Amino acid sequence: MSLTAIMTRKVRATTEDASLASLRTLFTETKFQHVPVVNSMQQPIGIVSVKDYFKAVSSVMDTASATTVELYMQKRKVGQIMSSPVFSVSQDTGILQAASILVDRNISCLLVIDAQKRLIGIVSWKDIMRRIVLAQQQKKQQQPEQKK
Repeated sequence: MSLTAIMTRKVRATTEDASLASLRTLFTETKFQHVPVVNSMQQPIGIVSVKDYFKAVSSVMDTASATTVELYMQKRKVGQIMSSPVFSVSQDTGILQAASILVDRNISCLLVIDAQKRLIGIVSWKDIMRRIVLAQQQKKQQQPEQKK
């Protein structure tokens, strides 16, 4: 089974020159744990996790005034905190192969790209686990009950 069956297609991306304030809004509105960073051709160039975001703002949040924090959030750019290079795979990649990449690279998601390397989706370890659990539940339902 390929990633097209389990990937999230409604991906919200940002750019490297976007402010951390706009990133905060994106995380708040979408409830996503990861936001891809794309170039002008919608090709992934990085990724920012909620963890990356909080790591970048935590020191300022603890010590600065609200005005200083907001100024910091407007001036600091996504490109300064994003992880790059980013790992991406084609939509034809199998679920097992994607899981292997996640484990081997010690990452929590993969960006899914089309033939022109444009972002078309994202798949996380949770998506893969959800599919495994669902498959196991279906398998149990298909087995006839064993008599004692």
